[in-house]
Amino acid sequence: MKVILWNCRGAGKPSFAPAFRRIVQQHSPDVCVLFETRLSGRSLQKARRAVPRMWGFYAVESQGLSGGIIVTWLQGSCRLDVFHVCTQEVVVVISEGSGVSWVLAAVYASTDFRERRILWEEASQLINQGLPMLVAGDFNCIVDPQEKREGGPSYMRGRFTWCNNQQGQARVWERLDRACATAGWVQCFPDHHVSHLPRIASDHCPLLVSTETYIPVRHPFRFEKIWLCYSRSWEMVREAWSAPVRGDAMYRVSRRLELTRRRLRRWNREEVGDIFRRIEESEEAIAGLQAREDQRGGLEDVEMGELRSLLALHDGLLRQQETFWRQKSRVQWIMEGDRNTRFFHQATVIRRHQNRIRVIRDEEGQLSEDPEVI
Repeated sequence: MKVILWNCRGAGKPSFAPAFRRIVQQHSPDVCVLFETRLSGRSLQKARRAVPRMWGFYAVESQGLSGGIIVTWLQGSCRLDVFHVCTQEVVVVISEGSGVSWVLAAVYASTDFRERRILWEEASQLINQGLPMLVAGDFNCIVDPQEKREGGPSYMRGRFTWCNNQQGQARVWERLDRACATAGWVQCFPDHHVSHLPRIASDHCPLLVSTETYIPVRHPFRFEKIWLCYSRSWEMVREAWSAPVRGDAMYRVSRRLELTRRRLRRWNREEVGDIFRRIEESEEAIAGLQAREDQRGGLEDVEMGELRSLLALHDGLLRQQETFWRQKSRVQWIMEGDRNTRFFHQATVIRRHQNRIRVIRDEEGQLSEDPEVI
């Protein structure tokens, strides 16, 4: 899914329509949210007639020449239900087929900090409900001094989303538009990506939030802590390290490390296997034996022994799964005795997303998002 959020600074001006059509043609969004439309009454009805019938339409009228929000969405690709509206935000529930429903809070924050405080309190209450939630739009505030730059040219492409379009030392850039998500939303869409589109026909950059981004990742070799649960892993290391290798000291160390890596990878693939798949298979086997026990009123001794073995195996696999996520999350301040697999999983997904390199600058200073170039 793709969502575009844009403070267009007036949807009735001549430059808006061609710029907006270009954005839609280029990025094919499923949901579009326009802020500061400055439309109400007949002008808003005219805007509705300009939207194709296959698109849903919801609008908050402007107050005079300020404000106004329009939400429009492609009805065939998703279902959108509006359940909260005010001058500073429109909160909707988005459902995609059989996927998980999630909440989008499209924010157009007031320039008055007292009004914004009310908005943040409402957003906090929604977040506490525990649903996957994305809060995105024009926040009309910065969170760090580095999100503002005054005077002179700006070479920090992508950091700032608003410019006052003045000249010389009076020119100011700020990062007013952003997208913030809960851990649950990030877990639902681990490959999401937020882009700042070119600032055209407005002093704000449109935000493009995509959940479809896929960047191939080559995972480096890492020793998995769950291997220590198997005595065979120690033997694998010992055998590889004692293999006869000729050469100087550093070459012998490097060669033995390579042999250890190869043998552990092969052993993990052939004998340990996918721990998550093994958990599912053991649960299916346990459910089958328990169903048989219910039908017959009991199990034979051999079957009862098999059930006990499966339950013990399942318990051991769950412990290994906790160890796996604890290692992946790299959250060192959690005590080893604490068990919260969901927390470790969310921490891992978020860290992975933060560490992913999505754009790189080449030797000529040009930015590229091509995975092959990266």
